[in-house]
Amino acid sequence: MKSESWAIVASILAGVALVGFFAAPSLLRGPPRDAESLCLKTGAVGHTLVLVDKSDPWSEVQAGRLKRLVKRIGDELPADRMLSIYVFNDVFEPGFPPLLSLCNPGRTASELIGNPRRDYVRWVEKFGRPLDDALAVLTQPAKGNLSPIVEAVGDVVSRPETRVREGEKALVLVSDMLQNSNQFTVFGTNATARDPERLKRLVGKVWQDSGANAWRLQVHQVQGVYDPQRLEQAGSLWQQTLRGLNIPFVWERL
Repeated sequence: MKSESWAIVASILAGVALVGFFAAPSLLRGPPRDAESLCLKTGAVGHTLVLVDKSDPWSEVQAGRLKRLVKRIGDELPADRMLSIYVFNDVFEPGFPPLLSLCNPGRTASELIGNPRRDYVRWVEKFGRPLDDALAVLTQPAKGNLSPIVEAVGDVVSRPETRVREGEKALVLVSDMLQNSNQFTVFGTNATARDPERLKRLVGKVWQDSGANAWRLQVHQVQGVYDPQRLEQAGSLWQQTLRGLNIPFVWERL
């Protein structure tokens, strides 16, 4: 009787081992991912969206700071989180494509127990190299007559492809914050230029309509080529507007 019981146990254990043998490759590879975005087939877990305003030229020093900022964001990106980089200039066209949009695939169990050099190469191929290519484009000089910052924010955060079902959403805005469009401008001497209430109405409407109020906002104000006093005025105007609308933000100089 005892020998029969041991035989049954042995058969069960053998069956479990056989299932584990066939299931192990799938488990080691990790969950299925989209081949292009590297995101989980079930969707990204959180999203960091970097929006860069290249409507005005930057110095070489500022370009270097931008590169370090985006590189740090990429290096610290949690597994399964999406990183998107969008760049706009004075010729603003709704629906402009991202420079990069990828999820950090993290590392599978097989990579963690495998060869470190091979792991590094695979990481670079999957995520690091596209990020480096995007950085090379970001730091190239550009110049334009308009700077539709509010419009660009509203456009990118309202798109279906930038939405995620779970996880935190962070909007990193890199700009001199000198809004200049037909809806609002910080330039000029007429009565509507630099009108705080007009900017407040514009930002409030765009944030509400686009869903930007669901994103955690971080602004990196580029010092650019303009007079420091004008940049300071623009920064103060924006911060006053955001506080007046109860939009949480972090404001830093680039």
